[in-house]
Amino acid sequence: MVDLREQKVARVADSIPDLVVQGAESGDLLVVVWGGSYGYLITAIRDLQAEGHKVSLVNINYINPLPKNVKDVFSRFKKIVVCELNSGQLANYLRIKHQEFSYEQLNKVQGLPFTLNEIKEKCINILEEM
Repeated sequence: MVDLREQKVARVADSIPDLVVQGAESGDLLVVVWGGSYGYLITAIRDLQAEGHKVSLVNINYINPLPKNVKDVFSRFKKIVVCELNSGQLANYLRIKHQEFSYEQLNKVQGLPFTLNEIKEKCINILEEM
């Protein structure tokens, strides 16, 4: 029964749309977001792109199963940062599902949204470490 359920979930992936990259299809940093933080993140990413940084964004709308092209998209970036308004559940899930990648994290658990400066500082710090 467990195997049958796993097969059913895997078949659902056929009807899930691919991840859409906001920005260049490859680059130095991919910012991963899900849920209600998208608005803050896309604004910060557009600012960073305007400043000349090779940063792109993906918004994950489907988690189980993940879109089929996750591995392909992730492989085109040097670094990946997962931004979450929690303690890192998505980052941990991605570590299980796609162990071949290393994930940086930006987490906030204060009951407040991200600020543009928090996002931009984290991305710039990651880029400077490269």
